[in-house]
Amino acid sequence: MIAAVHGIAAELRRMHISIGTSDLIDATRALTVIDLQDREAVRESLASCLAKSRSYRGAFDTLFNLYFSEAEHETNPTLADLDDSELRALLVQSLTDPSPWVLRQIAGILIDRHANIQPGRAVAGTYYLYRTLRAIDGGTLVDDVVANNPLMHLDGAVGFITRSMAKQRATDAVSGFERILESEVRRRLVADRGPDAVAAALRSPLPEDQDFLTSSTEVIGRMSSAIEPLGRSLGRKLNEKRGASARRTIDIRGTIRHSLSTGGTPVTLKFLPPRPPKPKLVVLADISGSVARFASFALQLTYALRAEFSSLRSFVFIDGVHEVTDLVAAGPTITDTTRRINEERRGVWFDGHSDYGNALLTFAENHMDAVDARTTVLILGDARSNYRDPYADSLAAIARRSANVYWLNPERAGSWNDGDSVINAYSKHCDAVYECRTIRQLEALVADL
Repeated sequence: MIAAVHGIAAELRRMHISIGTSDLIDATRALTVIDLQDREAVRESLASCLAKSRSYRGAFDTLFNLYFSEAEHETNPTLADLDDSELRALLVQSLTDPSPWVLRQIAGILIDRHANIQPGRAVAGTYYLYRTLRAIDGGTLVDDVVANNPLMHLDGAVGFITRSMAKQRATDAVSGFERILESEVRRRLVADRGPDAVAAALRSPLPEDQDFLTSSTEVIGRMSSAIEPLGRSLGRKLNEKRGASARRTIDIRGTIRHSLSTGGTPVTLKFLPPRPPKPKLVVLADISGSVARFASFALQLTYALRAEFSSLRSFVFIDGVHEVTDLVAAGPTITDTTRRINEERRGVWFDGHSDYGNALLTFAENHMDAVDARTTVLILGDARSNYRDPYADSLAAIARRSANVYWLNPERAGSWNDGDSVINAYSKHCDAVYECRTIRQLEALVADL
């Protein structure tokens, strides 16, 4: 146990948190006056000595869970026999009326089935967590828990207050379940590689290397200061590509004037200054639950791009597609725009599960007026379509009508075409497909154009 305390202190120091010798002595003494079988008493005692600021508490709790890993819970065979849909229904019920034991059981089963943990890999486990949440459509859990509340039918002021409270309770319950999943993933990683190795993998990356898919909403929000200038740079680069390919027009008057020195023979052609037509941009952004964090980035990027184009039309999709140009133009902030998109259920057509094929088909049938030979189409999404028809011909029709099609995919390239990913069916109709998981990769994309 003393070794675990020293391990936590060493990691906190590597994070530039001051831990003095006296702090370690106090922590060691605290362990002599408490019940060491009481896990929460041990946690709070050590926190009072080593995490002396509220801003350090999150880092401390993560390290405590690594070095004081909980024992493995035996899986109930009855729950293990449930299929994913039945297990998800039980999860929604358990989140409505939280049962910690059941939630831990469900978390363990889901990780067994979907995390695909690779022994010995030097990772922090965030991608394993993402895989598990994606498998159960984690982005819609809050809405499903709210819908399961029997008091949601109330009207008037009482109904409004009840719905607000239900939404907050559901959000807290789902966040708690995500922490249970994260704790279970970390416990398995510690059992495989030891706490020191996992702690090393957990050391915070630079902001420009934070993964859009696995970063918290707070981290994505802090990225806005970097996304805005990069968005403007991306817009200028796309404009330059259109300008460079514009047709040149002969300057008749200038050519004749210059030919006077050769007796009127036009030896050298003179051209008018290039005046390429103003380029247009169409943005298609996936806002489904599986890429909820990336969707926030996509909308921020759309905001940054709007000042660089004479015409920018924005569309969001899940299993349907809706135009949100009006919201992006009118919304005073990205937060306001996101709230209205969610409230008005833009992008939803049928069941609210990703369907790239139907979204592209609907766009091709109803919104092709947004695309012409001056239009660059920018698609933002992971191309995971729940094994539904990708309707790649619809993207081919969009590509034929537009100037360029670029696709930004937030998943690792190594996961493309795995499972329900259909990016390969779409890539042949794109000018380029980019892995875009981080700010640094967005910078490289801008440089590559």
